[in-house]
Amino acid sequence: MLKLYLVCILAIFAPPTFGSDCNQKTFKSGTVCVCDLTNCDEIPKIDLTSGQAATFTTTNAGARLHRDIVYATSSDPGLNLQYARVPIASNDFSSRVYTYNDVPDDYSMTHFALQREDYQWKIPYMQMAQKYNHDLKFFAVPWSAPGWLKTTNSTAGYGSLLGSNQGTYHKAYVSYLIKFFEEYNKQGIQFWGLSTQNQPTLGSDKKTKMQSMLFTAETQRDFIKLDLGPALKASSVAKGLKVLIMDDNRGNLPKWADTVLKDSETASYVAGIGVHSYQDDQSDKHLIATHENHPDYFIFGTEASEGYKAKEQSVDYGSWDRAEDYVSDIVDDLNNWVAGWTERNLVLDAQGGPSWVSDFTDAPIIAFPALAQYYKQPMFYAIAHFSHFLKPGAVRIDHSLNVPNFDIQKSAFLNPDGSKVVVLQNKNILASYGISVKDSQRSSDHYQVHMGPRSIVTLYIQN
Repeated sequence: MLKLYLVCILAIFAPPTFGSDCNQKTFKSGTVCVCDLTNCDEIPKIDLTSGQAATFTTTNAGARLHRDIVYATSSDPGLNLQYARVPIASNDFSSRVYTYNDVPDDYSMTHFALQREDYQWKIPYMQMAQKYNHDLKFFAVPWSAPGWLKTTNSTAGYGSLLGSNQGTYHKAYVSYLIKFFEEYNKQGIQFWGLSTQNQPTLGSDKKTKMQSMLFTAETQRDFIKLDLGPALKASSVAKGLKVLIMDDNRGNLPKWADTVLKDSETASYVAGIGVHSYQDDQSDKHLIATHENHPDYFIFGTEASEGYKAKEQSVDYGSWDRAEDYVSDIVDDLNNWVAGWTERNLVLDAQGGPSWVSDFTDAPIIAFPALAQYYKQPMFYAIAHFSHFLKPGAVRIDHSLNVPNFDIQKSAFLNPDGSKVVVLQNKNILASYGISVKDSQRSSDHYQVHMGPRSIVTLYIQN
């Protein structure tokens, strides 16, 4: 396996040079890049010859993906995201609660209908996104069944699906899900995957006001085996979907995956395991054990956000702490068998919404529609240090630091085209570092990386 050796030397370097395109605005917590309809900073294009490398640096001091070594002048804007999560009907960041069928006892889903949110907001922007990125894949996830299919008769709040496996209510709900894919297919949109239920454990919390629906590992196992799996397989539109289980916090692993996947029939319908980021301070052993127990099933990060805790400021303009948290979370996930990572909301308003349930959070982009302006938070660039450089099919490769250093977080990857990507984060508030990156398979190649205090650097090495 390709191995990268990193040599860390404490050093002091000159202050960073800033990219000229970022229109900086400074707040108490840090700096944002201000954009409007005619002007916005762009992510530099990767345009290298064989063996050449480039570094892209973002710092607490204000640099945003500043390019070094590369001399090309053209640009390739955007995060280059590969996956997008689509709610089936409303969720906590909708402006209202809605489903696709509120007609009680309509078990055949005769009255199923997409809503104005689908036609005005979801579908047009999904089509636009795929126009700019043909590789973009969508995966869908329900927050709740319509209320008349739940034990509480309400889509909001706790509760579980009425009835039993292969019964009237379960069949109606499966029909509801498949109808969603059929209606979107009529609009020219195909989906890559389906997560069985967002945060299924939340459905047991009688205090929650958010839309939720309870599944235990056992009931999810049986629902997939007896209801959802066979129906998807029989559907001409939905039969190729990648089915994800759990879609909840990592503390539920590996037990949840063990319970669901030990049933071979259920396992035959499942492709992966979804995890949220909200317990990522827990030991990596949850992810490692899950991979070791189920190496044929990918683990996928399905939701992450900042500013969600009750006593936190929802939107914190220019927060470097939150950018650091994102890099730490992504590195921790990718270094421990997680194959992808998903932002909860790429764009929100100044309040951290809209949210019918006032579940406000921060986002990489904060929009001001009345001003035709938006702020790109440090979190945006934290994501870009991965998403813009890692290609679909990239694999993580072995890497090591010859001197233990808790300031430096790192991960390394090999793209399908042979290019290599090393992402580094220096969390020290004072120290700068010089790092020599060496390729064990090409001993003559080594690359010098300079890292200032509180900085993120992506090293891209052309094959």
